[in-house]
Amino acid sequence: MKRELTILSAAALVLAACGGDDEAVEIDNAWARTSPMATTLGAAYFDITADDDDVLVAASVSSDVAGSAEIHEIVEAEMDMDDMDDGEMSDMDDMDDREMSDMDDMEDGDHEMDMGDGDMAMVMQEMADGLPLPADETVSLEPGGYHVMLLDLVEPLETGDEFELTLDFENADDVTVTVTVAETAPGS
Repeated sequence: MKRELTILSAAALVLAACGGDDEAVEIDNAWARTSPMATTLGAAYFDITADDDDVLVAASVSSDVAGSAEIHEIVEAEMDMDDMDDGEMSDMDDMDDREMSDMDDMEDGDHEMDMGDGDMAMVMQEMADGLPLPADETVSLEPGGYHVMLLDLVEPLETGDEFELTLDFENADDVTVTVTVAETAPGS
C-alpha cells in the first residue's frame, strides 16, 4: 500500500510539472498588410508575450498562401551615398508619399532607404537564431521592425483575406494564429 501511494504521488508530481503549457505564449493583433499586385512578398505582424523566456525560431504558412515564411528584422546599415547612381536618386525623388510609405512598410527588397537620416540605409535580414522573447514582456512585430516575411506569395494579399500562420518556439508548443489582411494595424 505504501509503495502504491509513493508511485501515485510521484506520478501526480510529474503530471503537475508538465501541465499549464496551454497559455505559455499569447498572440494578439495578428494582421498582414495588403500587397501590391506586382509583388511576391508580404509581411505578417502581431504582438507576442511569453510566460517564460523563449525564442520564436520559425514560422510557416500553407503552400496555398506562400512558398515560405521567415522571421525578419529591419536594422540600420551604413551606406555610401556615392555608391548610388543618379538614376536611383531621381527614382527616389519621383516617389509620392504612398509609394514611400509602401516602401518603408513592405520591405520589398534587399534594403530600404531612409533619406531622412543622412547616410543611413535600412536593411532587412532574416533572424537565423530566432526572435528572443523575454518572460512576461510583449514583443511587437510591426512595420519597420520585426515581422514574419512571406516569400513567394501565391496571390496578392487583399483586404479581408485570412490565413493561418504557425509559429514554432524553442520551448513552448507551436501556436497557430489566424492572420487577417488589412490596410492598417488593428486599432489604428
